Amino acid sequence: MKSSTIRVVLSHVVSSTWPIHQIDVNNVFRNDDLQEDVYIKQPPGFESSSPYLVCKYQKDLYGLKQALRSWFQKLSSTLHTFRFHSTKSDTSLFVQFMPSCTIFVLIYVDVIIITGSSRHEVNNLISKLSLCFALKDLDPLHYFLGIKVNCLKSGDLLRSQTKYINDLLRCMNML
Repeated sequence: MKSSTIRVVLSHVVSSTWPIHQIDVNNVFRNDDLQEDVYIKQPPGFESSSPYLVCKYQKDLYGLKQALRSWFQKLSSTLHTFRFHSTKSDTSLFVQFMPSCTIFVLIYVDVIIITGSSRHEVNNLISKLSLCFALKDLDPLHYFLGIKVNCLKSGDLLRSQTKYINDLLRCMNML
């Protein structure tokens, strides 16, 4: 996801006073079967009599190179069935233009940001996605890619990277 895409979407949310939801997909890398054959050496304690035997993965697993691509393909095909299409400028931004409303969906691995001109349609999309995947609806956007976001009553969004900067300074022993 491009940072310019995030800024443009958040600017549009503020200027149009759209609702903005953050959802998290549970166990994202165990949602799909592998399309390729992936083998590993036998783990310690599970060796059979022959050290030349290997184990074959059946499902995606966090850390596999194929897992992220497989998950994104599954999610994007689900969104395509809901009549969303990805933008040419950023493939992680999906849009749906209807006569009555517009909805934007931003994807970063297992975190999904949903906003739109109709609160009802945004909630409807979250309900549809929850039928396909195990989700946690985190309600309004609050923390995303190291940016803390406060939704103010006026409709403004206050963005801050204080936590990210403090964590970075703590990691480098520079507090």
